[in-house]
Amino acid sequence: MAVIYGIASQKGGVGKTTTTINLGAALTEMGCRVLMVDLDPQGGLTLCCGYQPDSLEKTIYDALRRSCSAEPYILETSFGASLLPANVDLALAEMELVGTFARERRLAISLTPIRDEFDVILIDCQPSLGLLTVNALAIADYLIIPVACEYLAQKAVQGLLKLVRKVQIHHNNQLQIAGLLPTMFDRRTNHTAQVLKELHETFEPQIRVYEYIVYRSIRFAESAAAGEPTIHYARSIPGVDAYRQLARELFLKLPIHAG
Repeated sequence: MAVIYGIASQKGGVGKTTTTINLGAALTEMGCRVLMVDLDPQGGLTLCCGYQPDSLEKTIYDALRRSCSAEPYILETSFGASLLPANVDLALAEMELVGTFARERRLAISLTPIRDEFDVILIDCQPSLGLLTVNALAIADYLIIPVACEYLAQKAVQGLLKLVRKVQIHHNNQLQIAGLLPTMFDRRTNHTAQVLKELHETFEPQIRVYEYIVYRSIRFAESAAAGEPTIHYARSIPGVDAYRQLARELFLKLPIHAG
């Protein structure tokens, strides 16, 4: 049965999609069966995987709306991971699901039938604390929170942690925070170093701050435009090492590896 990681932050532009696709690619290289779920109506993960979101006729929205298995909507990527895509139609889901029964469990209903087909499921959440994010947290085993090394991104973590506590109480008492992942670290500025220091001081030891640091690089944007993971597009940049190291840690904790 797949281990499910939600990758979330209420702030946009902190590296959620970049984290999802690069962890997915790295875990696939290690032999894992990986499903990446695009749970953002902007379809950034879908676009980064080489698909044009607006041209897709079937997406995760259809699975959520119909409350059915996601299997018919899964696509394959050039690097071996599977993708449950999204486009702007997903923006309708929150409005349409508000009055439905078990609205927080729609994603769980769609993923549970296929969970045994994968080793890892990575959910790329939208930058909000709305119903779609609640759906992700309601089925996730662990949560990874990318935090850009800048003041506002650090402050946004607090709001997400409040939502996590509510979800743990009402929907998923098994949910655990795996850690905060520092992203967009710029070695040329004192500000990013100060923010990283404050992350450790504020959240540890209750919440782990990963020692893997994703350094700022234009290669991440270039690889997204090219429709491929950065770990393939630019193998030698420091940020890629962080994703490979984190992926190895996740791999070593998988039941298939422990066995």
